[in-house]
This record gives sequence, structure tokens and C-alpha cells, in this order.
Amino acid sequence: MTRRRRGLNLSHGMGVVPPQATQGSMAVEFVVAVPGFLLLLLLVAAGGDWVSSSGQVGAAASDAARAASLARTGNDANTAASGAATYDLRGACTGGAPVTKVTPLPLGTASFATAQDVQVTVQCTVNLQAFRVVGFPVTSTFTRTAVAPLDPFVQRSA
Repeated sequence: MTRRRRGLNLSHGMGVVPPQATQGSMAVEFVVAVPGFLLLLLLVAAGGDWVSSSGQVGAAASDAARAASLARTGNDANTAASGAATYDLRGACTGGAPVTKVTPLPLGTASFATAQDVQVTVQCTVNLQAFRVVGFPVTSTFTRTAVAPLDPFVQRSA
């Protein structure tokens, strides 16, 4: 007659789990991993949208500064900068056209005629719908500044 030790099951090797104990574990892993993976994908998409919008406003500021640098008067510079920024950001800004501010440089320059550079700041509020799913604010205001040199061979007036 063979003796059997109580509490010790030698039919399964050490560290081997019987198949009945692992049934359904893959489904649990799937249920836990998939929402995290989807959230990561949404966060990447929303971040890409944010970076794209930031780049658009930066490019619009550069174009507006270049357009303002070609103007002959301060009023023409404001009009040109606003027009360039509005054209570059058409449909991107919520609530209308972007806000532009033209500043002759160096600071304290009495008039546009004696300035050496022109600085343009563009501000645009962008609708970021991808962030709604992730739980962040839906709109964000981007402000970018660009500087362009004035052509020294163009005669300017105040």
C-alpha cells in the first residue's frame, strides 16, 4: 500500500499551474489593457493637434512680420500684418480673425520711419476638439511673436 502525503500534490511539477486555474485570464488582461491603450492613442492624437495649431500660429506670426516689414508706413504695416495672419489662419481661429500687434524696434523708436526691425505678435484661440475626449480644455489661446528686419533701401514715413 502506498502512502500519500497530505497537503503535497506531486502530480503537477513545481511552478506549473493547472490549466483550470488560468481560464479567463486573457480576457481580464484584454479588458484592462485595451482602455489604457486607447487613452494613450487619444492623448497622442490630441497632442499632435496641439502641436499643429501652435505651429500654424507661429508660421502666421512669421508671415505677418514679413508682410509688415515691406510696408512704407505704420498703418500699412498694421494692415499688412493683420491681412497676412488672417489669411494664414483662416478657419483655425474661433471667434473671428486673429489679433495682431505690430511694434517697431528698437523699443522706444519714435516712428515707423526710423525703426530697424518690426515685431509682430499674433494671438489666436483655437478649437481643440480632440482634447474633449481626453478631458482637457477644448479651446486654447496661442500667442507667438516674430521679428523681421526692415529693408534699409525703402523710404518710409511715420
